[in-house]
Amino acid sequence: MSNDMATFFDNLATDWENAPDEYVIRENLVSMMGLPPNSNIADVGCGKGVMLEHLLKTNPYKITAVDISGEMIRLAKEAYADKYVEFIHGNFFDIELPSQDAIIFFNSYPHFIDKDKLAKKVAQATKKGSAFIIAHSFGKAEINCFHTGKRVSTLSGPLEDAETEANKFLKYFRLDSFVDNEEKYFIKMIRR
Repeated sequence: MSNDMATFFDNLATDWENAPDEYVIRENLVSMMGLPPNSNIADVGCGKGVMLEHLLKTNPYKITAVDISGEMIRLAKEAYADKYVEFIHGNFFDIELPSQDAIIFFNSYPHFIDKDKLAKKVAQATKKGSAFIIAHSFGKAEINCFHTGKRVSTLSGPLEDAETEANKFLKYFRLDSFVDNEEKYFIKMIRR
């Protein structure tokens, strides 16, 4: 499936829009994340890097931008090259990350279908007190509409309400906060 996912997003990359009209929502989401300065942050499924300009404002130690699509990573590098950002083209499950203070899935979480596998991988790349954040610049209903149809539904799964999603990760994380409304979908969990 990872080759299908990479091909799917490689084909969309050139025309993928980073939605400038959602700038304020992205700023608000990063504010809700509460990322302290000098954090190691992983932006998983970073696409063309839309969150990087917002995450850089938190004064990170380092941001690791990860995407399975080589074309998305290439375009992200062109747009957001910065000494504080490292770009990794690869499957999140196959790469080794040093311990992160925060792992963020912005508009990418539905593409990680095996939640048990995801929980274990995120737990391996975090330490006690680290944040695991799922954020979307749309509400659940709209996100789920994007992930229907014959082709995309094989590459993603629907979002459930925020508390139900968070409960899938309770083995390693505790729920810190969430917002689940028409404008945005946000879950912040803390590593146990």
